Amino acid sequence: MDYLEFLLIFVGIPFAVLLLLVRRLGRINGNSVLGILILCLIALIYTTPWDNYLIMRGVWTYPEGAVAGTLGYVPIEEYGFMVLQTALAGVTFFLFAAKKSFGRLSFNPFGLLPAVLVGGVGLACLTIEKGTYAGLIMVWAFPPLALQWSLGGRVLLRSLGKWIVPWSLLTLYLCLADSYAIAEGIWSLNPITRSGLDFGNLPIEEALFFAFTNLFVMQGLCLWQAWRKVP
Repeated sequence: MDYLEFLLIFVGIPFAVLLLLVRRLGRINGNSVLGILILCLIALIYTTPWDNYLIMRGVWTYPEGAVAGTLGYVPIEEYGFMVLQTALAGVTFFLFAAKKSFGRLSFNPFGLLPAVLVGGVGLACLTIEKGTYAGLIMVWAFPPLALQWSLGGRVLLRSLGKWIVPWSLLTLYLCLADSYAIAEGIWSLNPITRSGLDFGNLPIEEALFFAFTNLFVMQGLCLWQAWRKVP
C-alpha cells in the first residue's frame, strides 16, 4: 500500500461516510461547512512550514515508491492529509455536537498559562536529541493553544462534554491507522529524534500529534460556533 491508497482508505472514505451521515441527520449547515473550510485552510497554511522542517531534519522519512511526488520536502499526499484530517475531525465533531449551545467568548489571560506550560515543556525537550520530535510538536502547538484557551477557555470548559467524546474516538482511530501505516512501511520515524516510547509499534509522539491536531480542530469549531452565536 502506498501513501495515496492509505489516505483514500483510512481518511477519505471515513470522511465521505460521516459527511453523508451528518447531512442525512441534519447536523451540519452552511455555517458548519464554512467553519470546517476555514480550519482546513488554516491547517494547511500553518502546518506546511512545520512539516517541511521536520522532513528536512529527517524526523519522518518515506521509502521510494510510497509517494507520488513532493512539493518542497513534503509528499503531495501529506498536503492532502492535512486537509482531509481537518475535514474528518470537523464532521466527527458535528456528528456529536450539533445543535448545542456553546456560550459566549471572553478573553481570559489565565488561559495562556497551560499553553505556556506546553510550549515550555516542548523547549525543554528540544535540548536533547531524542526529544526533538516531541519538542517540535509542543512548540508548534503553543500558538493555537494559547489563542484558543485565552480567547475561549470558559467556553471550552463548559462545552467539554460536547467535544471530548469525538476527540477521543477520532484520536484513537487515527493512532490505529498510523500504527498500520508504520507497520506497512508507508512512512517511518527516525529513532534518533524520538523518545523510543511506543504503544505497540506506535511512537508516543505520533499519539501526541493526533491528540493536538484533533484538539485544535474541535476546539476551533466550538469557538466558531460560539462566535457565530449558534444557539
